[in-house]
Amino acid sequence: MKSFFFIILICLLAPFASWSQDLQILLKEAAVAEANMQDDLAYQKYQQVLKVQPTNITALCKCSELASKIGHRQASKESQVLFYETARRYAEIGLKVNPSSADANFAMSLAMGRLAMVSSGRKLVESVKGIKYYADKTVQLNPADFRGFHVLGKWYYEISNLGSFKRTAVSVFYGAFPDASFEDSRRCYEKSLQLNPAFNLNYLELAKVYVKLEKPAEAISLLKKLDTLALKMEDDQRIREEGRHMLEELKNDD
Repeated sequence: MKSFFFIILICLLAPFASWSQDLQILLKEAAVAEANMQDDLAYQKYQQVLKVQPTNITALCKCSELASKIGHRQASKESQVLFYETARRYAEIGLKVNPSSADANFAMSLAMGRLAMVSSGRKLVESVKGIKYYADKTVQLNPADFRGFHVLGKWYYEISNLGSFKRTAVSVFYGAFPDASFEDSRRCYEKSLQLNPAFNLNYLELAKVYVKLEKPAEAISLLKKLDTLALKMEDDQRIREEGRHMLEELKNDD
């Protein structure tokens, strides 16, 4: 009798074990694709994970991040918006699954940042507010998360760099223009750089801040360093090329 129940138990658990194994294989394949700078393939793999387990927090966060990144490479604004809205929806589900996930909060801050780039009026201001809220939440939940500090650096930079029209729009909805300065941006980017010296984009964006702060020597030093870094993400080649172009401009200005 015991043998009979044991056999029944094995039969019941076998599909679950197979399902779990398939899930782990998909997650590993997705991570390998992303590490090999194949974002489209990684995105597809993580989406397959969600078909098996719709509440998998890793896949939800990765799908959101990758949708934001892939959307940024699209040629048309319509296609960009489609990817960014998809990124926001993945992040929303992730936050419902686990509101205390630093990854989910970062994914939302990134999606809101992308949406802000293609928005205007009320939607722009709502996105601007969302970026700051979720980036702050990211670093509160995980003070060692360089990504949250990078987003904050970008937020302070863009707010400080807004034109008069957009400044007026933001101030209308905020009630008062949010406190922001290029020094705030510098502080956040430098913190992000300290936490992850291998993240290419930090060097380019921090160099832009140094230019605003009238510190061209510091900007040149960062851009020279950027040109020596290993390419680890699909966008890194584009970032390196932009850095080289900026470096040439700074040298010509001397």
